Amino acid sequence: MSVHPGFTNALHIPAKEWKRGTAMRLFGREKTIPAPERRGAPRVRVDCLATLVMPSGNVAGRLFDISDVGARLSMENPPGMGCGAILEWPWGEAFCHITWVKPGMCGVTFDRPLLARVLNETIESAPAGPRLVHSGQRESTQGTASPGSADIPPRLFC
Repeated sequence: MSVHPGFTNALHIPAKEWKRGTAMRLFGREKTIPAPERRGAPRVRVDCLATLVMPSGNVAGRLFDISDVGARLSMENPPGMGCGAILEWPWGEAFCHITWVKPGMCGVTFDRPLLARVLNETIESAPAGPRLVHSGQRESTQGTASPGSADIPPRLFC
């Protein structure tokens, strides 16, 4: 196989850029650099009812965590990313935009930082403890537990 003048190998890497071991590193793993933290402030876990008020209809859920610049909400059908809304909860309300969506939850960024008084009141009034996760067994329609569900303890996640 002939190599084009000015190139040192069949990969057509110019001679001045060729270094020992380049071909081996071409397919090797590189160290991943962790993504920088994007949050402007740390979030504090809370637990209270919340509603996203939108022109297309209100969406009820629970406030999962909050900071002065955003919050995470848990809900069955979160709205789409980029939607504008008013987040209402017992101790305040804020204009916001949905910044990320995952099944069963979404994150919002407030248009303006929350007042410290509202943030502190929410944190003090709605502290979060361990959260129960459904055991995966559905209850029957008559209100009695399905067979075997008494053997499965509820799971907690942190």
